[in-house]
Amino acid sequence: MTIQTNKSSSGFTLLEAIVALAIIGMTIIPVMSFLGQSAQQLTFAAESNLRTSAQQTVLAYLETLNPQLSPQGEAPLSQTLTIRWSSTPLVAPNSEYRVGGRLGTYNLGFFQVDVDVLRDGQDWFQFQVRKLGFQPKNLSLDGRPG
Repeated sequence: MTIQTNKSSSGFTLLEAIVALAIIGMTIIPVMSFLGQSAQQLTFAAESNLRTSAQQTVLAYLETLNPQLSPQGEAPLSQTLTIRWSSTPLVAPNSEYRVGGRLGTYNLGFFQVDVDVLRDGQDWFQFQVRKLGFQPKNLSLDGRPG
């Protein structure tokens, strides 16, 4: 009686398994790199959107600011956002009395407003705007300086 052995076995050899793992590794590395870069770009885009939104909020607040009456100050806009500003006159406010014209009863000046935006108490970004400042003149009842 003779025993026959089957020399052909089904399955992978160690060499085939190592080659398969190497091929899988070479394809996973670029995919993981792509995912890492995508996450980084997504974070950058989110930060950019947040900054743009903050700039719009600050500009809306500055619309109500009169740099001649409030040349410097600080104001909280939200729990995490605060602005600080200081104004410098570019054109000094007019002080002479002008006859005629609808703006003759105001001292007008042109200002550069330097704005610092703080996020959680830390400097975040800065920018400058130019604004008109105004202040009513002291006039008597007949319209002449009082």
